[in-house]
Amino acid sequence: MGTTNAETTPAPFLPFEESTRKRNPILNSLQLVGAIFAALLGLAFGSFLNVFLARFPEGESIVAPRSHCRHCEHTLAWWENLPILSWIILRGRCRSCQTSIGIRYPLVEFAIGVLWTLCWLRYSNPIFATDTASLEVPHPLASSLVQIIGSAILCWLLVALAALDAEFFWLPDWLTLPGIAAGFLFALLEAWSHSYLAQLPNVLHAAWHTALAILISGGIILIIRLAYWLVRRQEGVGLGDAKLMAMLGAWFGLRGALESFILAVLFACLAAIVWLVILTVRRNTGDWAKMPLPLGTFLCAAGLIEVFYPDWLLNPAHFGL
Repeated sequence: MGTTNAETTPAPFLPFEESTRKRNPILNSLQLVGAIFAALLGLAFGSFLNVFLARFPEGESIVAPRSHCRHCEHTLAWWENLPILSWIILRGRCRSCQTSIGIRYPLVEFAIGVLWTLCWLRYSNPIFATDTASLEVPHPLASSLVQIIGSAILCWLLVALAALDAEFFWLPDWLTLPGIAAGFLFALLEAWSHSYLAQLPNVLHAAWHTALAILISGGIILIIRLAYWLVRRQEGVGLGDAKLMAMLGAWFGLRGALESFILAVLFACLAAIVWLVILTVRRNTGDWAKMPLPLGTFLCAAGLIEVFYPDWLLNPAHFGL
């Protein structure tokens, strides 16, 4: 997540087996139990996210009524609400009216379950360390909890925004603006957990750099939007993309946001090429330029990569330094 300087950069990620083989079996088992719990919790919150994605765009309450088929209003039994498993048991169809249940439902639940498990495995090692004096951070437990909770929240937000933009070309302020605020808060907490004696200057330094990252990251999209309008006299990039980019700046810092943007552009180019190939096969290339691309979805996918592999583009290890 957001880093401000060399002192606040977390230690490199070690694979689960390598980071746990020197610990006793009890600690390894506890971390495994935690991973299972994270997966189950992720599945539950993925199921809630599906309710949010189905009802929020329609202006419906996400609390009431109970989960039901949106075609025949059949109220789902408890066993029809089990994440992933119910979709498999029902073969992707409503038990009452046989209407197809979209593949998005199990995919979202699976994605959150896997991502939250990876968040736990990625950042929980300091919790189970037997020699905390050898760790590079002064507050290993606090640092680990901040990273786990923060990355889990960010993954949930990114999956939600990716799904909404892919389906509706919509990045609601309800998610992006709180996401910016949450990223700013967790950047400060991360700076504190990496500061000896909770030094106030380090926290203020993090606040300043995070604020700059938010402004510059969002400003990049606004400049592109303005340039496109000046050339084509029409909107090419939405304001939601600028707010999403600002959110990535809050969580990853300026470098991480720029890396996410570069990767998102590569994803968009690849999608455009695939679409052009499909249209060429169908001999209908005249529609190629009419295809809208959900930049927000590509930004979210790139952001998820940045969560688990930060600084992938400008990492000194890539250059043998």
